[in-house]
Amino acid sequence: MSIGVFAGSFCPVTKGHVDAIEKSAKLVDKLYVVMGVNVAKKYAIGIEARLGMLKRALEHIPNVEICAHDGMMTDFCKKVGATVMIKSIRNAMDLQSVIDLCDINETYWDGETVFVVGSKQYRHVSSSLVRELASFGQDFSQYVPENCLEEITKYLVG
Repeated sequence: MSIGVFAGSFCPVTKGHVDAIEKSAKLVDKLYVVMGVNVAKKYAIGIEARLGMLKRALEHIPNVEICAHDGMMTDFCKKVGATVMIKSIRNAMDLQSVIDLCDINETYWDGETVFVVGSKQYRHVSSSLVRELASFGQDFSQYVPENCLEEITKYLVG
């Protein structure tokens, strides 16, 4: 059985995340979607709330398991027997960061880091875009899963 990992902070989960995870789930038998903890980031939404929204956003994908991990993603990959870590690419900046990640991952894990390209209609969508629109009081509903909109609005708008 092929096992993959798709990691992110999902603060908040977006339609771009869902699109990339749908594509990634087709590449492996089992896909762990892992909410990582980035010590350099300050999160607008707590871990339990993000996990709940992520589970709702991805409930339609049968081979996905959602969990959180607060260490190196390569350690998580080794723990679950993953042979591939899948990253989403939206633009040239994403590509450079994934290349850098590949180089680091090779030092700590024998698996492969590969990427999927986000669908054209979602390439401009990011969690930071959603947070910024919310901070300006703008409608961001087209960028987040419908079944998470109310809760995301509660956290980002108040």
